[in-house]
Amino acid sequence: MSLEKYRWDLVNCERCSMCKWVHPWSVKSRDRARICPSMQEYLYDAYSAQGRFDVARALLEGEIELTDKVLEVIYTCTLCGGCDVTCKFTRDMEPLEILHELRKFAVAQGKGPLPGHMPAIDSIRKNNNPWLQPKTRRAQWARNMNVKDLNKEKAAVLYFAGCTYSYNANLQKVARATLRIIQEAGVDVGILGNNETCCASPVLKVGMEEMFYEIAGNNVKMFNKLGIQQVITSCSGCYGIFQAHYPGVEKMQYEVLHSVQLLDQLIQQGKLQFKKKVPLKVTWHDPCHLGRGGEKQDLWEGKRLKWGLSDPPRQRNFGSNGVFDAPRNILLAIPGIELIEMERIREFSWCCGAGGGVKSAFPEFALHAAQERIAEAAATGAEALVTSCPWCESNLADAVNATESPLKIISLIELVEKAL
Repeated sequence: MSLEKYRWDLVNCERCSMCKWVHPWSVKSRDRARICPSMQEYLYDAYSAQGRFDVARALLEGEIELTDKVLEVIYTCTLCGGCDVTCKFTRDMEPLEILHELRKFAVAQGKGPLPGHMPAIDSIRKNNNPWLQPKTRRAQWARNMNVKDLNKEKAAVLYFAGCTYSYNANLQKVARATLRIIQEAGVDVGILGNNETCCASPVLKVGMEEMFYEIAGNNVKMFNKLGIQQVITSCSGCYGIFQAHYPGVEKMQYEVLHSVQLLDQLIQQGKLQFKKKVPLKVTWHDPCHLGRGGEKQDLWEGKRLKWGLSDPPRQRNFGSNGVFDAPRNILLAIPGIELIEMERIREFSWCCGAGGGVKSAFPEFALHAAQERIAEAAATGAEALVTSCPWCESNLADAVNATESPLKIISLIELVEKAL
């Protein structure tokens, strides 16, 4: 793929500005009408999807060069997909794919990724994780847990903790609680220990396509060789990349589920039963990679003919088939929990601000986006914001600390554990 594939989109975009806003049918108020974090942060059209279309077309036709400012425009985007959803509802463009291609173009020209991204990228090369931690520490989150080692024995399910839940001392409890709960529910599960490697989402998000294909291909081959039926992960970033991008790399012989989907199934099957009341008012934050980014993608290859017509026909991904119901089902099943929704939810959820390499290269922007979400959550009157993504949990917690908000940031699995 390349920018050339999307020339039709770049030329035919009507610049209607829908990519900047929640779809009008779903807008609840003027204050919460925006969908694009970078547009809200920088207040200049170049930082919106339609503005980046202009940048992409100009680069494709040699009208501009990849200056530092152009690189800033390209990389100050969380790749949350909000623009993609709203565009698909009203037009027929592919903003998210084009935003990815812009970064691949920058890398191909030797100008990307940015210096702020390189420590994580170099660590993935050396240590199989972006956190500058040795490979030998990856399995420490599971120490003293009686769990199958899939390097030596068989199991139906692989629990894939992911880099952040494996290495972040404040978040490791999420992986431990998830594994313990699904084991007690009778799931035949195992882990890879130190042989688990990065899903390569950070690599793809900054435009390093070849490195992504190498890591992703190796992962799929390894998972296939295990003979497992399912890969379960608690990380929304891992889930989104497994679900939306791995199928285009290598044929997968297993099903991918986020842990909230499995927990929802176990509750419905009566294998998880809540016995304790958890009196708490909560609001749910839809992670981008679990929600609109968790939808299976149409891996279309063909030619755009005109508005709404392609050869061969393609399916538009509206983002509405991501994982939205499962976490809400779980919250509503926990005795004592009162769920109060924010204004921007489901496919129109506001991004936490940490994705797309923004947290690494533009931390102030990431924090501002998170503060916007914290303000929206606080306006509901909820005592806690609940989510299931390590990036969201970490960045939203930073915003809570920065604003001294009384709002609690809680992983959904913690509430499940309290209710059992």
